[in-house]
Amino acid sequence: MRIRFLAILGFPVVLCAQEPLKTDTRPINSFESEPTGITTKDASYATTTEGASDGARALHLTFRTPAPYPAVIFDFDTPQDFRGYGGLAFDVYNPGPNMVAFNTRIDSSTEADGSGNHSRTGRGSIDGGQRATYVIPFGTDPSTLKVKALPGFGAFRSVGSLGKGPFDLSHVVNWQVFLNLPADNRDLIIDNVRLVPGHKEDFSNLVDKYGQYTRETWPGKVTGDQDFAAQSAEEDRDLAAHPVAKDRDIYGGWASGPKLDATGFFRVAKHDDKWTFVDPEGRLFLSFGPTCIGTTDVTTIKGREELFNGLPADDPALKAATTADGVDFLKANLIRKYGSDFTKPWLDRSYIRLLSWGFNTIAAFSSWGSIGNGRVPYTLTVWPSGKHARVTWGTGYVRGMDDPFDPQFAADVAAAVEGQAKRAKDDPFCIGYFVGNEEAWGYHKNDPASHYGLAIGALKAEAKASPAKRAILQQLQEKYRDISALNAAWETSFASWSAMEAPVSLPGILRPKVIADLSAFLSLYAETYFRTVNEAIKQADPNHLYLGCRFAGYSPEVLAAAAKHCDVLSFNIYRDKLSTTEWAILDAYDKPVLIGEFHFGSTDRGVFDTGLFAAADQKSRGVSYDAYIRSVLAHPKFVGAHWFQYADQPATGRAMDGENAGIGFVSITDTPHQEFIDSVRKTNAEIYSYRFQK
Repeated sequence: MRIRFLAILGFPVVLCAQEPLKTDTRPINSFESEPTGITTKDASYATTTEGASDGARALHLTFRTPAPYPAVIFDFDTPQDFRGYGGLAFDVYNPGPNMVAFNTRIDSSTEADGSGNHSRTGRGSIDGGQRATYVIPFGTDPSTLKVKALPGFGAFRSVGSLGKGPFDLSHVVNWQVFLNLPADNRDLIIDNVRLVPGHKEDFSNLVDKYGQYTRETWPGKVTGDQDFAAQSAEEDRDLAAHPVAKDRDIYGGWASGPKLDATGFFRVAKHDDKWTFVDPEGRLFLSFGPTCIGTTDVTTIKGREELFNGLPADDPALKAATTADGVDFLKANLIRKYGSDFTKPWLDRSYIRLLSWGFNTIAAFSSWGSIGNGRVPYTLTVWPSGKHARVTWGTGYVRGMDDPFDPQFAADVAAAVEGQAKRAKDDPFCIGYFVGNEEAWGYHKNDPASHYGLAIGALKAEAKASPAKRAILQQLQEKYRDISALNAAWETSFASWSAMEAPVSLPGILRPKVIADLSAFLSLYAETYFRTVNEAIKQADPNHLYLGCRFAGYSPEVLAAAAKHCDVLSFNIYRDKLSTTEWAILDAYDKPVLIGEFHFGSTDRGVFDTGLFAAADQKSRGVSYDAYIRSVLAHPKFVGAHWFQYADQPATGRAMDGENAGIGFVSITDTPHQEFIDSVRKTNAEIYSYRFQK
């Protein structure tokens, strides 16, 4: 993409085109003749008359599981110049009964990598039997405004356009539709692919004093401070009509179900060959609830002042919620709604909400003030900080991976656990401890560079500065003894073992014997890590569970060590639902499994991104939630799922990374998304009967 930076609205904006905006609609393909230039990956296509929106024919796409990213790719004969247009639009019909979450990608080079270099990606979803028009927008790059997504335009559903690397809109080579680890085969019908006219973008005064998008209205949008009292009264009536489910004990366990041995604290056990938590009273307990109950999503104002130029300078709530660089709109709205001492009344209402909605857990990343309340069980999240060494490799990870071979790591994790155990070790409402989140373990379904990334990263380090590097060298020396034996196995020419103390880079294609050694080290790494963490937890708090590390990526070597030392394995699983094929990898381990994060977001309440899995609206979110939870309950190893997160993110993006998704149960004004909640409440009421009596 040819770009230039202009000082518009007081901050840099990337323009995708330097030419006048196009006013025409340019057809790309309506599939009236047999299509050409299409390639597939674990997918197929065929022309059809079903679902046609322009002419008599459309294109039926079928995506197959268990492929991780089945795709249909539309190549152009020659690179296309899309400058001046507003976006690439296409009509979609879902011929099946279930929601389909899909992704898009557009490339400006054959060197595109799907991670932002010469490519832009997007996300969408469509309910069963539904028709809709989607657009890949060509406007301002959201990252230049420090957000993940910007408002859509017209009647189109925007899939967004994510990516920070180079992109040339005058040299587009292909676009594609793909799915992310579908649980089942999925079908979509597309038609009328076209470029739509360009449109002028204006991001001034984007949100009002409540942090709400100024250019749309929706049910529950606050128009003045008087709305808070009216909304509270309406919600009071709903909560009174829907108290906690009758079959729940004080912990949210199954009061009318079997009673096992009570230990006074949470534990795990099998009942009827299905794993379950057991609550302190001995009742079966499945853990469901939201993360992030707290006021921490500050949005940055500094450097983006024009987005907020409608904010009143003398608003006391905004002043109280303002930081050096931004404002916490949720906090400001809680002050307006509950008063300056909002924490207790807001949390009291939140506890009542959770129980009324059928939840029984305050999950990770929630504030200290929200836990230990004697009303709702909770999990704790431990972050080992300090000066211990870390192994850095790959891209996309927030931080390097803890180096468990550094003795300082054991001291740091023990100190971190002890700090939280002082408050929780005698509390029966504490379920247990997560340690870390989405750590850099790599992913075995990607290429070997990802699977063995930690071992490769250790080899690239200087031995004198890296305990992990010294550990892998020791393991190799113990196996091969002489450097010549390693050279013969690896087909290398190291002069001596000391020569390997310098950074070692492996070739792109790894030989089988090299892979075997990297695998052995990955097993040693994981064994050392999980044993160290488990020992720290059991030393500081023998009463509570080690809930794992909330895997995003994983491998068999790592899972084996985690299963040995964790009480519960945990994964953040963003899918439409669980796939028995994907999670057959758990068959090797007789351990309970907890989902640390999942969600379905929508953009129908004034927030611009859908999060990692999209839904069309609040009703669709409820349908997706129900399908996901039932797939969790149907799997005998899974013992719960935690939703990310309690409240919507700011429309103008959280300061940390610009995330601005409509993924909450309540809005930024603490307004419940009632249509979604009504559906969630019905699903949650059946978790025990569905799990144990089906």
